Amino acid sequence: MSVDFTKFPFPGVQDPHAATLTEAIRAEPVTAGFVVVAVKGTGTDFANTARVFAQALRANAAGIGLADITAYREIRPDELGGAMPFDQAICENVLHDAEKRQATQSDKYPTIKPALKMAERNDIADWTLLAEFETTDQASAAAAAWNKGDESFKALTRNTSSHTVGAFKNTMRYASVSRDPNVIQFFNFFPGPGDVDVLWTGWQEALPWFFETGEMRSSFPLVALDPSQPILVVNYAHFDSIKHFFLGVSYDPNYLDTVTRAYVDRGFKLPMPFFCKIVPV
Repeated sequence: MSVDFTKFPFPGVQDPHAATLTEAIRAEPVTAGFVVVAVKGTGTDFANTARVFAQALRANAAGIGLADITAYREIRPDELGGAMPFDQAICENVLHDAEKRQATQSDKYPTIKPALKMAERNDIADWTLLAEFETTDQASAAAAAWNKGDESFKALTRNTSSHTVGAFKNTMRYASVSRDPNVIQFFNFFPGPGDVDVLWTGWQEALPWFFETGEMRSSFPLVALDPSQPILVVNYAHFDSIKHFFLGVSYDPNYLDTVTRAYVDRGFKLPMPFFCKIVPV
């Protein structure tokens, strides 16, 4: 049977004969290095602060191996529908109904309520910066300099309440992350401590749910170069809308089973989802 991929919603099919969606859109990783900065308590003028920081990095791009830098702000409550018309009202109704459902108060499965509430407010980030470097060594050097108090980084974080910095490598690609300002950007932060290889295995097991039920459109997973850093894995991705994620988390029992097996049973804390919008810097 022939398949028409012209309306396939995932950007890029690597293997049209694959048995699963996850396998069909999977591609080999890139060799670049990455630094992820999560910043909390940023105030109202952080966009300009981030822009100044990014411009200073670009001015010295050749010297530090910088290839790209992008910035992302937390989504507002009126942006949950992303690029999809009419999804905003559905998302609002799901959040409203979740507050009333007994399942969200469950002590046995305390995953639904945090996942929904974190869509509105993440515990570690109001903003996230993603810097790409030509090599992983250059990414590690930049993260080390920023953690030690680089002057430009001090200026970036001076008026914030907290921040985390980590250096990462890409370990696989699934479709391609859109930078369309209308879609919902997504960073899922997986905190340590723990064995990063065990966490990576659990993450791979959980991933199909996010494509097949949550309708995540891409994934660019990043794994820590330093296993002692606060964040061990970051999933950088995008959604057209958060509607399907909300509905899946709220009503699909497979979500609870999936995250419990993948993370809780392996001794890891649940990830911290950060839904956001890209901001020019």
